[in-house]
Amino acid sequence: MTVVVIGIGNDFRRDDGIGPTVAAAVRRLHLENVDVLTASDDPAVLLDAWDGAELAVIVDAAAGDDAAPGRLRRWTPDETPPAAVSSHAFDLSAVYALGRALGRTPEQLVVFTVDAADVGHGDLMTPAVAAAVPRVVSAVVAEITP
Repeated sequence: MTVVVIGIGNDFRRDDGIGPTVAAAVRRLHLENVDVLTASDDPAVLLDAWDGAELAVIVDAAAGDDAAPGRLRRWTPDETPPAAVSSHAFDLSAVYALGRALGRTPEQLVVFTVDAADVGHGDLMTPAVAAAVPRVVSAVVAEITP
């Protein structure tokens, strides 16, 4: 199985660093047939990264009215995304729809979001989000290992 794990975010925007942090932790596991990368909010990067993969797993910080810092959520394109979505003006469901229109989607997409408390400038995640990292890594590994 070809798998890509993509951590979306910015390490210098506090809780927005959850995606890259989880990606780095998964990379250190040296899982066979798993490519791991980080990305910003550029749809073209995602389309290139997940194109042809059997499974793409994305990790991103989320913000919204019902956000509870550190809460982990999982969704797939056939489900309605949670109210708290990407912490930047980035709609993963819209990027997936664009990929479908272009014939550039993975066979399966799983998105994990972690509700953020603070995406301001700084390189340290808030305690609630930092504490979620091991759970998110475990959730990602559970998706990609039989």
